[in-house]
Amino acid sequence: MFPTLPKEGHEKDQGASPKRLDLLRGYIRSSLRMARILLDEVLNARFSQEEPEEYRKLACKAGGELAMLLRLAKRALPDEGDAREIHSLGCDLVCHTRAPHVYRSILMRPSRATMHALAHFCLADLGIPDERLDRVARLALRSSVTAANERVPSRMLDAAWTRHIALGEAELDHPAIFLSPLGVGVDLLAASTEDAYAFTHALPYATDFGRFPLPEKLDRHYLLGIAEAVVVKALDEDDLDLLAEVLMAPAILRLQWTPTLSFAWNVLERVWNEFGFVPGPGLPPPASNEIRTQTVRRVLGTIYHTSFAAGLCCATLVACDAAPPEVNDDQPGNIKAPVGKGAMWKINWDRCSQRVQEDLSFLSLAFSLRRAIDDMDLVLVRDILRSAAQFHLLEHPLFTQALELLERVAS
Repeated sequence: MFPTLPKEGHEKDQGASPKRLDLLRGYIRSSLRMARILLDEVLNARFSQEEPEEYRKLACKAGGELAMLLRLAKRALPDEGDAREIHSLGCDLVCHTRAPHVYRSILMRPSRATMHALAHFCLADLGIPDERLDRVARLALRSSVTAANERVPSRMLDAAWTRHIALGEAELDHPAIFLSPLGVGVDLLAASTEDAYAFTHALPYATDFGRFPLPEKLDRHYLLGIAEAVVVKALDEDDLDLLAEVLMAPAILRLQWTPTLSFAWNVLERVWNEFGFVPGPGLPPPASNEIRTQTVRRVLGTIYHTSFAAGLCCATLVACDAAPPEVNDDQPGNIKAPVGKGAMWKINWDRCSQRVQEDLSFLSLAFSLRRAIDDMDLVLVRDILRSAAQFHLLEHPLFTQALELLERVAS
């Protein structure tokens, strides 16, 4: 077993400190504040009247994501004040996610019912029912064509997760688990963003965000190694959306945080504290003669998602009692930053103690490997693998795949 992952018998054996859990709950509340802004400033009657098609698209996507966040937040925020806020947000979401066009979509397209009924089932789980829509949605889920929508395995797990809220936990026991990245892995050396998201989505959907364990046949330590490699990709590309999603992995896999994952959490946390929200990818360009209302829709309609993803991450960590380790407050070390791209992680590197920097050997080598692959420098790949061997990292999935690359070249 490679040393960046927890050894057998050293899985999480004690709960997180109350202080750390309270900190995570504060971040969940931050995501709920973003939800309130989205409801008040974007998903409003004026938007639905001025741009009905764009409104419906965003209401379906953002409404589903918000309903998911509320469902997970309820699991993680036990205070009565939080419960009232979650219920209030849910009630205000109803008009967008149970509108007549949603009813028609479920009625006419049962093969898409899991997408259009997602928010409804989450709201019903929160104690905000709608018996009329519920009857139609359940009939759609039992329709002869409910699965007549070609999906990749991770999307099958997405649909199965929605179905389990309505029809029971047995829906999570889905054969697509073994066809998804959880069963077949991720081609890490040149993984696309879509490849990475297939992995980060499959993990929570297959387990209801850590509420149920993965099948025993799956190697959780191997999956944690994939999560480390995805973290490196997210840091290298300043992709906080991907970073927030993959940081659910220690909780869902029920394994300890590794140095690389802990470092990545500190990057996300610092940026969140700096901005008050979690910034997402670049904004789409403004339209000509854009008015303020359109600007608000364009900006908030883009940045809300990353804050919701970060909120889902924190809710999962709290619910699974798997808070990241405390930050090391020692003097900053003097090890030169590795050759990674991105900007956000470098600030954290310069603030890390010498001991923390020394523990990040996987991160440094993984960044170097990404540069070598970018340049197709196979000699450098070989040298990196020699260094990885010195750190006993050759069993890590990232370096195993690099070794396989050299074997293919040699053949």
